[in-house]
Amino acid sequence: MKKLFCFSLLAVCLPFAAQALEITHPFYLSPEKTLTSTTTFAWEKFHVKDMINGYQNYRTRDIIAAQAFSYGVAPKVAIDAVISNAWNRLKYDGTNVTDGEDTNIDWQLGATYDLYKTETTYVQTRLAYLQKETHHAGGAYKAFNLHARAGYDLKFVLPYIGASAELPLFQHKFADNNPKYDIMAGLYKSLNQLIAVDATFHYNYDKLWKSKKLYATADLYTFVTDWLAVGGGYSYTFQDNGKNNAHGDGHTLRVQIKTVF
Repeated sequence: MKKLFCFSLLAVCLPFAAQALEITHPFYLSPEKTLTSTTTFAWEKFHVKDMINGYQNYRTRDIIAAQAFSYGVAPKVAIDAVISNAWNRLKYDGTNVTDGEDTNIDWQLGATYDLYKTETTYVQTRLAYLQKETHHAGGAYKAFNLHARAGYDLKFVLPYIGASAELPLFQHKFADNNPKYDIMAGLYKSLNQLIAVDATFHYNYDKLWKSKKLYATADLYTFVTDWLAVGGGYSYTFQDNGKNNAHGDGHTLRVQIKTVF
């Protein structure tokens, strides 16, 4: 009886242990009837060296808080929801830059699908509707975001690539109604099932401003328990060049908490 009890307990605990080890994985998908939470706090600073309307050498500072949930509704499908708020130190309304506090609430609702998955190969897609609060006469910014990524586990490291397109849903008076594209390459490594490292490099193109942005991210996570991971991250924008000689650089510091219910 004692052996049977121990075997039953192990059978229950093992899925959660394996699941927790995968929570930081770039292709992690919330298991069926399981809720995954990701809480993010970030501090962002961007240096605008020159931009349209003659504004030069000013810096924006943002504090961002975001909460994401993912719930598995089928073996290969999870529903995703994200809400975030950004507190901006400087406001830019399309014409003027003012020194003051501003706030923007954004949210997303979508789904992630495991298109193909084996022990070594991953192909995943995601479609989401997003809405961003703006302070322009055109109203809130609404768009669809389509993302696809693929990776192959080499055992000692997992390289992966991805691409996304953000397609505005409506044409607003505010001119931000052109597509945005992003392509990326990343490396993921789990070390001794205790910590995990995830690093990516991105090329982003905004058709409206003809902006070509290069940036990189790096995140380090530690597994506090089988179902809880805590991490710190850093992002750096090497350049963000657009028309009218608008360009700048910046960086972001963040803390993330990932957990499974």
